[in-house]
Amino acid sequence: MRLINNILLVLILSLLSAFIYFIQFLLFHNPADTFFYLFQDLAFVPMQAIVVTLVLNKLLNVIEKRHQLKKINVIISAFFAETGMSIMYALSELDGNDNFRKLDMTDLSSKGKIKAIKNEIKEFKYDIQATPERLENLRDILSQKKSFLIKMLENSNLYEHDSFTDMIWSVFHIADELQNLESMSSVRAEDCEHLKTDILRAYPMVLSEWVDYMKYLRDDYPYLFSLALRKNQLSSD
Repeated sequence: MRLINNILLVLILSLLSAFIYFIQFLLFHNPADTFFYLFQDLAFVPMQAIVVTLVLNKLLNVIEKRHQLKKINVIISAFFAETGMSIMYALSELDGNDNFRKLDMTDLSSKGKIKAIKNEIKEFKYDIQATPERLENLRDILSQKKSFLIKMLENSNLYEHDSFTDMIWSVFHIADELQNLESMSSVRAEDCEHLKTDILRAYPMVLSEWVDYMKYLRDDYPYLFSLALRKNQLSSD
């Protein structure tokens, strides 16, 4: 249907153009000038194509990407506000080296600073203590937030944000693993070791996405960034 409409539009505009040239010929009886200006207009068509396809199209793509990024940032903000912070704190309690508290989030002024913090997250020596007692708190939090995680995975706007989607999947996998355990008091050592591996995969990913989230708050909502910093300081005390 859309193709037919486009064909009709091309035909109508072409006939209208021919009709205008015909009227010009009837009024001025000067076919030489008519054909001169016709070819002059045709000569400019490639330049118009360059302007439309390269310049305007690129500008529209930039605007669309910014709009899409804005929507993604809103979704990520909703995640951390609703459940992400609780999950991150619960995961940090399993880390005997307390690496989360070592992150300095006060200066996120440049891409270089962000990259340095993310490299620091990758290089941390994590001491995940996946004992039944510690895992029980994590299971309680994830079981409460599992429906929200499912909604996040269903959001089509996140399909273009691979790192965040991968992080959600890694956390969701831990939630599934913990839910499959009948009783935390009878958890086997190999189950704890397997969960430790899952947490070692998910925890740095959560921290990395949190850094991007804090950068977004700093740039767009400084008052929320200030509040988030103060909350983080209180949780460290």
